[in-house]
Amino acid sequence: MNAKYLRRCLSAAHLYLGLVLGGVFALLGLTGSFLVFYPEIDRFLNPELQISSRPLSELNVQVMFERLHEAFPQRQGVWRLELPRDSEQAVYARYLRPEEKSPELFAPLVVALDPASGSVINSRFWGDYAVTWVYNLHYSLLAGKTGTVCVSLLGIALCLSMCIGIYLWLPRGSNRLKKAIPKVRNNKYQAIYDLHGYSGAYGLCLLLVLTVTGIGLATPQWLEPIVNTFSHRAVKLEFESEMPLRSTTRISANQAIAVSQVQIPGSQVRWIEAPSTVQGAYVLRLKQKGEPSDRFPKTYLWVDQFSGKVLGVRDALNVPGGDVFFDWMHPLHNGEALGIGGRWLVFFLGLLPFFLCCTGWIRWRHKVKAKSQSASNAHLSWSRH
Repeated sequence: MNAKYLRRCLSAAHLYLGLVLGGVFALLGLTGSFLVFYPEIDRFLNPELQISSRPLSELNVQVMFERLHEAFPQRQGVWRLELPRDSEQAVYARYLRPEEKSPELFAPLVVALDPASGSVINSRFWGDYAVTWVYNLHYSLLAGKTGTVCVSLLGIALCLSMCIGIYLWLPRGSNRLKKAIPKVRNNKYQAIYDLHGYSGAYGLCLLLVLTVTGIGLATPQWLEPIVNTFSHRAVKLEFESEMPLRSTTRISANQAIAVSQVQIPGSQVRWIEAPSTVQGAYVLRLKQKGEPSDRFPKTYLWVDQFSGKVLGVRDALNVPGGDVFFDWMHPLHNGEALGIGGRWLVFFLGLLPFFLCCTGWIRWRHKVKAKSQSASNAHLSWSRH
């Protein structure tokens, strides 16, 4: 296969991938940009979630659990609290397995609580309100587990299309380095080509990071065999409380948090799950300095609900390389690992597939128009003879 024929085949593959799937690529990118700031957007759309400033030290977590059981006495399963990270956030609770929803779907009941009184501000099912509907659209195209597979396949197609595009764009000849310096020409047809080529070329590496991490989040089982060839992953931990011989008095959530601070000094509790059975344990999710994610850290602590004894610890700063790889997936995908600057970077990168789709389509229309005009001129010239 000669180079000219290969280039023609790759050009056709790049064109048809863009024409057939470009709209879906753009949709995934735009919804991803939206989700970078979805907690803030949710508070903007629902002003009642904007809490008056109150010191976080005054939060009584045990009271929050008690208010939940008072407000929802019929829901005796597992409640998980997300503690506020600043003084103007509500406390969010998730009831993980609501009877109204299919157990196969992630659709918890999400309840917002006033951190001062513990009163219920609102309660909604995940997927039934705007930001979570967009989340499900981005994560699974609203098609459940089948949708996550489709999203991962689309991610692979996007990677392939971008790599082909870079190969086709790469400058050739003696002045290749000079040609690689971004410069948009004045001619409108050449300008569209330049905008499409340079934005794709210089956004490739960052967009590939977003795409690969997206595949890892949607279908981690696809990446695990590859990662396991370089480093193993730790066994998933599960612990149960030990039933006491005499007293069955449960320690409070506040006491469980105090235990976590002794076990891992300087850590901050982000999530706490209360036991719903006598075998269950308190599960705390803690943020340690050095972890990439602030909202979803990967340090876990299990505390016996009766004795307050630490049953187990997953220290995110001391795990195998395979776990480190997957622990970084989400904070890289939403930019959180690089702070507010990283979140804004991911926001703008999410717009790139839409921009590439638009400029690619315009470029294709220019070529179609040019061919049509050329054919028309040839026909006119032939008819004159």
